[in-house]
Amino acid sequence: MLREESDTGGTGTSPRPSSPGEIFPPAVIPGWDSAFHAELDSTNLEAKRRIAAGHTGKFLLIAESQANGQCRHDRLWESPPGKGIWASFILPAAVPLAWLPQSALVLAVAVREGIYEATRVDLEAKWPNDLLGLRQKCCGLLVETALGTTGETAGKNAPAGVPARAVQLVLGVGINCNHGADDFPPYLQGVAASLSMLAGGKWFSRAAVLLAVARSIDRWFAVWQNQGFSRIRAAWLAHNCTLGETILLPEGYGHSQATAHDMDPSGALVALTDGGDRIRIDSGEILFPDGAGNARGARPSGEKTKKSALSP
Repeated sequence: MLREESDTGGTGTSPRPSSPGEIFPPAVIPGWDSAFHAELDSTNLEAKRRIAAGHTGKFLLIAESQANGQCRHDRLWESPPGKGIWASFILPAAVPLAWLPQSALVLAVAVREGIYEATRVDLEAKWPNDLLGLRQKCCGLLVETALGTTGETAGKNAPAGVPARAVQLVLGVGINCNHGADDFPPYLQGVAASLSMLAGGKWFSRAAVLLAVARSIDRWFAVWQNQGFSRIRAAWLAHNCTLGETILLPEGYGHSQATAHDMDPSGALVALTDGGDRIRIDSGEILFPDGAGNARGARPSGEKTKKSALSP
């Protein structure tokens, strides 16, 4: 059941109308208790505060706008009111700790499929945690983890003798839904896009998109916990825009760039240098040299933005 909450924690009961005539968020999101805020600093930060205060169990936090939406490396996600979906899913899981880096890839597969089911906009995955359309960033994902107690039962395909660990996953999802090009600040022009822009200006129900994404998250994270990573890997490989591309490598790999070649069975990205060296990238950010969809287009966390331009 949805609760509407103020920034000070007060509660109400009804979702807010959202133009054109849409009620957002939906009053019921099957399988999820949820809370709606007109504005938060960040849905991920609020999710972590709730976990620190003792929250357990599935929970969905939704904000109409964010003043400090979180990206990787302390960048901020532009999230104005009435245009997109800014949400964090608190999802308990029990998996071997070695699997946790895969969670961003599971989320990418789940959110891409949910968006496609609701809109027929076919986004592509940029390793490890972005979704692009026409090489522009349309959806940003951020997974954070709070560890719980040991002794949970692992999924069926967990390696023999490897104990699962109870965790609370915080799955941050930012979807540019009904933005026009002029809704993005100058530093995101040509870097970011919305579902509407990719569909020729069509307006999409944010409630329908959120419901489809929530269902897909339930479905794909159950697959991951019970069957392992192989189906997620196959789905990611079928809908990615990374492999075959020249990429700029994170620091510490001894090369500045390489060609993305494969994603191995654990979820690591495999790249090949011009000299034939094989590089395995377990974590970090890769960039495309032409800047396509690069998260570095996000507003640096030290940069101020006018209130009217934000709500990210």
